Amino acid sequence: MGVTIPTVGKACIVFDLKTGTIILGVINLIGCVIGAIACLASVIGYTVLSDQVNQALKESENQLDENVGIVVYVTLSIVFIICVFYIIIASLLIHGARTGRPGFLTPWLVLTTISMVLQVLNVIGGLISLQWGKAFSTIIGLVIEAYLFVCVWSLRKQQQEGNVMPKA
Repeated sequence: MGVTIPTVGKACIVFDLKTGTIILGVINLIGCVIGAIACLASVIGYTVLSDQVNQALKESENQLDENVGIVVYVTLSIVFIICVFYIIIASLLIHGARTGRPGFLTPWLVLTTISMVLQVLNVIGGLISLQWGKAFSTIIGLVIEAYLFVCVWSLRKQQQEGNVMPKA
């Protein structure tokens, strides 16, 4: 007898699992698209204003390396790639929920599991460093994320068993 993940019959108490998962996917997709656009806007803004930024850094009392531009570009490029990756996964989530393909829900479940493990480590770090606000706000986010995980997991189990809700 192993560890079993609980299942629910409805998402957010009022939606059937399919509708709730599609709504979750759309919210994820919108957030990822906004993130990707913000990254691109930041890269373009830094490119246009890099001379002014570098001049302001030289005038400040902080001693910063000359390679600030490279760090900005690399960091924003990594964040942009992550946003594109999330866009693909959110699209798979929506498509898997719409078409009844449980395999398309798996990438979102894996990514959410990784995110939840990292958040647990963040809570432990917050508790060790006595940052109570950080720890408790992360716990609240973790509980919400766990519930959404259970909703998608429940839909996946339902689809695997062939008990797909009829179309309204």
